[in-house]
This record gives sequence, C-alpha cells and structure tokens, in this order.
Amino acid sequence: MTTIRATSQHSSARGQPASAQIVIDQHGVITDWSGEAQELLGYPASEMVGKAANAVLVRHQAEYPDEDGPSGHGSQAPVILRCHDGHSEACQIRIRPVENNPGSWDVSLIPLSEASEALALDSAVLDALFTRSPTSLCVYDTALQLRRFNPAAEGMQGVFGQKSIGLTPHELWPNSNSDVFEAGMRQVLDTGSPLIDFEKRGYPPDDPEHEHIFANSAFRLEDNAGQILGLATTAVEITKQRVAEERIAFLAEASSTIGSSLDVLETSQQLATLAVPHLAEATTVDLFSPVISGEDPAPTSNDLLRAGIWCAGNTFEGENNNQPGFPYPPAASSLTHNAEPRQEIVELAGRGEPLYRETRGTQLAHSLVMPIAARGAILGFASFYRLGLNNPFSDFDLLTARDLVSRAALSIDNARRYTRERNAARGLQRDLSPLDTSGQSAVETTHYFAPDSSNGNWLDVIPISGARVALVLGTTNESGLRGAAAIGRLGAAVHALTDLDLDPEEVLDRLDTLVSRIAGTRSSSSDARDRSTSIELRCVYSVYDPGTGKLRVASAGHALPVVAHPDGNVHLLTAPVGPPLGTADGRQSAVEVDLEAGSTLVFSSASDGSTSMPESLIRVLPSAGAAPLQELRARILHEASGLAQPGGTVLLLARTRRLNENNLSAWDLPSDPAVVATARNLVHQQLSVWGLEAAAFVTELVVSELVTNAIRYADGPINLRVIHDHQALICEVSDRSTTAPHLRYARSSDEGGRGLFLIAELTQRWGTRFSNNGKTIWTEQELDELAA
Repeated sequence: MTTIRATSQHSSARGQPASAQIVIDQHGVITDWSGEAQELLGYPASEMVGKAANAVLVRHQAEYPDEDGPSGHGSQAPVILRCHDGHSEACQIRIRPVENNPGSWDVSLIPLSEASEALALDSAVLDALFTRSPTSLCVYDTALQLRRFNPAAEGMQGVFGQKSIGLTPHELWPNSNSDVFEAGMRQVLDTGSPLIDFEKRGYPPDDPEHEHIFANSAFRLEDNAGQILGLATTAVEITKQRVAEERIAFLAEASSTIGSSLDVLETSQQLATLAVPHLAEATTVDLFSPVISGEDPAPTSNDLLRAGIWCAGNTFEGENNNQPGFPYPPAASSLTHNAEPRQEIVELAGRGEPLYRETRGTQLAHSLVMPIAARGAILGFASFYRLGLNNPFSDFDLLTARDLVSRAALSIDNARRYTRERNAARGLQRDLSPLDTSGQSAVETTHYFAPDSSNGNWLDVIPISGARVALVLGTTNESGLRGAAAIGRLGAAVHALTDLDLDPEEVLDRLDTLVSRIAGTRSSSSDARDRSTSIELRCVYSVYDPGTGKLRVASAGHALPVVAHPDGNVHLLTAPVGPPLGTADGRQSAVEVDLEAGSTLVFSSASDGSTSMPESLIRVLPSAGAAPLQELRARILHEASGLAQPGGTVLLLARTRRLNENNLSAWDLPSDPAVVATARNLVHQQLSVWGLEAAAFVTELVVSELVTNAIRYADGPINLRVIHDHQALICEVSDRSTTAPHLRYARSSDEGGRGLFLIAELTQRWGTRFSNNGKTIWTEQELDELAA
C-alpha cells in the first residue's frame, strides 16, 4: 500500500500552532509517523509504524472501524493521548483523506492549549479582515455569486451594499473585463491554484467617464474535509501606478518613434499620430512656415501651416487636411509669444477646426494647446482635442503632453536645422551647375541636376579656346555643406585648369594633386571630424573640338559617356578608367575619338561609384538621333530607373556640332617674313565674306603680330586659322615651337617688346595651348564690342 510521508505543517501567522502528522490506512493502522509526533508523544517511528492508532488512546474512546477507517470527511474531535513516559496529552485531532491515495488518512495532532490560542487568533484575524482591513475582500460561492464583502470593498468594482449580494463579478461591473476575470476564478475553483494580480480594467458605475484599474487575486476556500466552498478575492486599486507606468512607456515609445526621420513634416505627423488615442481623440500640429522650409521661425499669427493631423477613426482619405496649408485656429494667436499651455472648451462646427468639418451642428470639446518650443524659440503649436465635456485634461495629462511635445520639439528643430543645411548644400550645388551654356556653339546641351545632401555632385560646360568646349561631371563622397564646399573648391580648380588649355588627362593629374593636398591638410587638422574623413573625387573630363570633330576623354573612377550616333547606333566608349582622385598614385590616361555632327553624348553620375552606364539608360538611346534633347532627357529620366540614386541624379546631354567653311578658314603659311602681308590680306578677305569689315583693322594688326612672332621665334611652317564663333572672332597661329611667349611692359626707350602688349589691349582674351607638335597662340575678340 502506498503511503505518504507525514510532514509537519507550520503557518507563518504568529500564534498558529504546529501540528504533528501521522498517516493511517483504512484499517486504522499507522503507516507513517513524523518526527513531530515523536517529539509530542515520545514514541519513535520504528515502534509505532504498523500498530493500531488506538494504541495511544488513554482510556476507551472512539475507535475507527476496522473496515472503513475514520468516519466522515474532515473529522475533528478532542482526544487524550498516552505519552511514552506515561503522562497524558490532551489534543485536538483533524482527519482528512490523503490526496491521490484512496484509503489513507492524514491525522493532525494539535495540543489543546495551543489549539485554543490559535482558534482565538483565527477568529480575531477573520473579524479584522471583514471589519477593519483596508484591502478589499469578497467571498463568492461556487457559482461565482457574491456572498460576503468587507467595508473596503464597498464602492469598488461595482459592489454597493446588500443589493450586490448574489451577483457575479460581471453583473457587478459589466463595463469591464470581468468576464475574463470570471474565467480565471473558475480555473481557481477547478485547480486550486490561486490567481495573482489579475488586472481588472473598466469604467465603474460610480465613475463612468474614467478608467479604473484594480489588481485582483483569488484563492479557493475549502472546509476541513477538503470540500470546495467557494473562493475569496482581494483587490487593490492601482490606477495611478498603471497610469504612471503607461505614461513612462508612452514617452519611451515617443522617444524611439518621433525623430526617426529628419523630415519636418514627417516628424510632425509622427507626433500627431502617436498622441491618438493615448492622450487625445484628435491632434493637430501647426508650424510657422519658415520652420517647414528649414529657416528660423518668424512668429506671426497668420504664418502657421498645418504640418500634421490625426483623429481616432479617421485617416482623411481623399482629404487635404493632413497637408500644410490649413490655417491655425485663431485661439492660438495669443500664444505666439507665450510658452505656457492653454486649456479651454471650444466649439467644433462645420466652419471651425477642419478636423470636425463633418460635425452636424455645434460640438463642444476640451482642447489643450501646447507651444512647440526648442532652444528658446517657438516653432509652432500642438493641439489636443477630446470630444464632449465629461473628459477634461487632468494635471497628469498636462504633464504628459508637456513631456511629449518637448521631446518632439527637439526632433522637429533637428529636422529643421538639417533641412536648412540640406537646402544650403543643394543650393550651392545648383549654383555650380551650368545655368547658361549659350556662350558656346560647339555643342547643344541640356542637363538635369537633382542634388542631394548625401553626396556632392556637380556638372559643368566650359567654353575654351578655339571654339572648343569642356564637359565635366564629378561626384565626391563628402556630404552636406562639406560636400558642397568640396565640390565648389574643386569646381573652381577645374575652371582654372581649363583656362590653361591642358589636356583632359593632365587636368585630372593636377586635380589629383589638389585632392591629395586637401587630404593632407585634413589629416593634420585639430578637428577630429576632419581627421576621420577622407576625401575622394570621381570625375570625367572631356574636351570636344568642333573644328576637327574630335572628342578627348579622361576618367578618374567615373563612368565614361555613351555616344548615340545620328544613325541610331550606340557606342560605349572604352578607355582605361583611372582610380578616384586622392586614392592612389599614378597618371591618368585619355582616349580620343572622332564624332560626326549630330552625335549625342550622354553623361551620368552614379552615387554608388559604378563606372558603367545603367542598362535601362542605354536602351533609350538608339532613338536619340532625331529626338530633341529636351524630349530625350525626359524619356531617359522616365525610363532609366538606374539613375534614381540616393546621392542625387546628374545627367548631361550634349549634341555635337561641326565648324565648316561658313565659319572657319585655315591657311598653311611658310616661315618667311614676306608672308605677313599675305596673312593680313587673307584675313581681310575672309572678314569681308563674313560681313565683319568693322573688325578688319584690329584683326589684321593682331594677325601681323602673331605671324611675325612665329616666323621670328619658331621653325617650320605656320598655320593660320580664323573662326567666326557665335559672337566672337577667334584668331589662331600655330607653329612647331614649344616656347611660350610672355607679356612684357616695354619702356619708352625700348624698340620692341610691345607686340603681345598690343594684342592683350586689343582683344578680350588671349592665350597659349600646347600640343604634341608645338603650340598655338590664340586671341578672341567679342564682336559686340567691335561693332560698338
């Protein structure tokens, strides 16, 4: 027969007696004898196990029937027991069946002196729980009907006097989650396991406008025989604690949610959305218009724009309410110079706040208007609305709203400052793009430039000597204003190097030296940000000569242009692409190709550093030959998704032109002083053909000086070329010497040295460019000034 070892059971309550436990079977035979029983009566377990339980009775008392064991369930009676030393001990015995062991009985032996004291204490505790306890106590029967409650439970969770007797928790407090609590109570009745700290939430009958929260615990009630009588529940209101915890969690969520974007409007919308329904039924965020564009606020009552809006159950589909442009309610105008919040009751009607334009008639609501202030400036206002008059904003709500708006204000101001820097960077980058390319006739151009603050991009179209043009695209890893400043510095260097008439590969070599110098300066800077940032420049530089139709291109880590020929063929330029500038040593190389008139060059910058054109762009180009450049640009931007780069989109289209006999004349002349007069006559005749007789005198003088210098200081044949380009007249004299002339300021006693000085005075520009075969001295005269 299975037995359960007897144990001593102690209560944590002061004065509660200890009981000595023994276990007997259905025949009244002792099967387990605890150490506490030995301590009480003096008999060791080895002597008592196997004996009849009535062997310890002093005189003839009630004995257990041999067949059925102790009578009843939970029998309790006083007995006198014989101790091992012969004296008697009066005890109270309690008999209960052993769980999971039918036929065995658990017998508790309690000395009567201690039992009487414990009984008095139990009675006092029970009386205190139902008369003076500050903790709510309710007793329910097995049908979950209320049978008894103490004064602390009065008025809590729907318990109101004797009329509540006989009602279930859900009947007492229907506007709550009592049905879930009842399910938990039934589980307690079924299993005996207590239910601890169940949160009952709802709106009690005595305060239907506010939610209350109670922590409820439930435990099963049994008689001495183990019969289930019902259960008891205790409850403590924890509304304030939970509201405080929820406020902390709400503000923590706000800290992690608001400000995840550096966009002013998106951050404002995050504030409006998060506040509903935690704090209000509707929220609007209105900012001063300069704040939205990234500028410092300029508070005026008529300068507020709607930046965010949200209302419970309304997503504003098909409306424009959530877009900036709706005026702020007039009540906010008095808060412009006051950083204190305002609470008031407002009327919301069809002509009032746009949130409730569909309201029929007049609707009253509680409003709370909080200034959005950061770093000493008011950026705008956040308005919170609660419909009706029964749920005003409490001081706790005011504190929560203040903390929420203060967190959002910093994020909005950070987004504003970022927007200002981004706009400044974009503006600077746009200023570096070619706004007017009408000053050259070598190519027809159009471009698309959408700068972004994540990378610095620029493009340029630079007219150079000989009616040629330089086409430049570049990108740097610098971002924001630093990136814009970097490309501004590099763009200025490109212009300076272009004026030197250097070949594309030499321009890139010199830029590489400049970038390396900038990097060296930063590495020695005291600014940690400068030291940790390395500058890298990717650039493609090309020069097109309309006189010869030649294009010379060099690239440093940048994609080469694509050539779309007039017949529809697309030519991908193949040439060595050098490393990005500032990253490695080594000279750049260039490729030279011949282009026919009407060829379209397509340049594009990829912020991911790719050195190849997107396939989607190339697919558009076969039809480029006959399409106007503006139309082609629109088609490329629409279809070439590969251009949608995070660093901004830069696209440059250039359609080539050629110079012909109508605007170009060239002559090969021998190195003979007698040819100077011939050169003047040839130029005079050509100017007459072009109708430029007014420029003949100056041009003949310039040609005379240039040809004379070539004959005097160079060997071999001389080439004279005259170009009528747009609004300029260009004269070029080429020889095989690499000696560069320089300007002198002759003294009054000098017989020579005034030739280049005269040229500099008579022309708008002049210069020297070198080639593999020698040099060319060129001059440029503006025809408008000659005509004047």
